[in-house]
Amino acid sequence: MKRWLLTLASAAVLSVSLAGCGGSSDTPAADNTSASGSADTQQVQEQQPEAPASDYAVTIDGAQLSSDYDGKPAVVVTYTFTNNSDEATAFLTAIDAEVYQNGVQCDTAIMTDVDTSASMNKIKPGASTQVLMAYSLTDESDIEVEVYELFSIDSDPLVTQTFSLA
Repeated sequence: MKRWLLTLASAAVLSVSLAGCGGSSDTPAADNTSASGSADTQQVQEQQPEAPASDYAVTIDGAQLSSDYDGKPAVVVTYTFTNNSDEATAFLTAIDAEVYQNGVQCDTAIMTDVDTSASMNKIKPGASTQVLMAYSLTDESDIEVEVYELFSIDSDPLVTQTFSLA
């Protein structure tokens, strides 16, 4: 019985002393690092908010001169579209890809020799697909490609790229 009381008293003293170490104070500790510095790393990671991930990722893989169905100059831009959302989505219903030449937005070109139908195919979450889109040109000056999420509060482009056509 005496041994049990001694053990209980020791546990109570240990608990009280540990509780005193866990309290917070208004002044930071002078040195909060361990030998490896992992405490500081952990603290920094907890303080930095994660950037919101986009539901879609797009890369602009290239641009090639071509001609539309009427023989007029056109450019075919190749994109890789990755669906990071939680439902099947098509490039055309998720992405706004704009091409500018001389500061003016280019119209979509109608092609006979380029299959642009992949832009309408839904892809499941986590999947990627290559998409070709064709645009009418007025001359052979540079083009600027800008890609945005179709429905987003953020007005920043997902990706931009300039191509020299000459």
